Amino acid sequence: MRQKFFIRRDDPRNELVIREYAVLGREHKNANTAPDSQRFSLIGEQTYQRQTVTAAMEMGRRQLRNALRTPNMYPISSYAEKIADAVVGLYTAENPHTIELSFDDSALFVEEESVK
Repeated sequence: MRQKFFIRRDDPRNELVIREYAVLGREHKNANTAPDSQRFSLIGEQTYQRQTVTAAMEMGRRQLRNALRTPNMYPISSYAEKIADAVVGLYTAENPHTIELSFDDSALFVEEESVK
């Protein structure tokens, strides 16, 4: 499954917003398909208070990762690490913007098979 996470720091509201998108259904590798924006569906959105995020950042990377995971948005560990890194980047940037992270689960299966 392919997933995208859009991470946005919303300073006027003192919030961090993470939206999770995924390709639902089967993708055909050689098929003539629609552009990515039409294939991805919003599957979740989570809003965090700035104080929660910055307090977790001060306690360390693991605490931040744990604070970002919720019952409605619980990415696998390797994705959660990259999301946490992106959040740190947003809060240390002078001019925050939206960060897009893209993941493809099929890459995980290839790595596991090559280890055998």
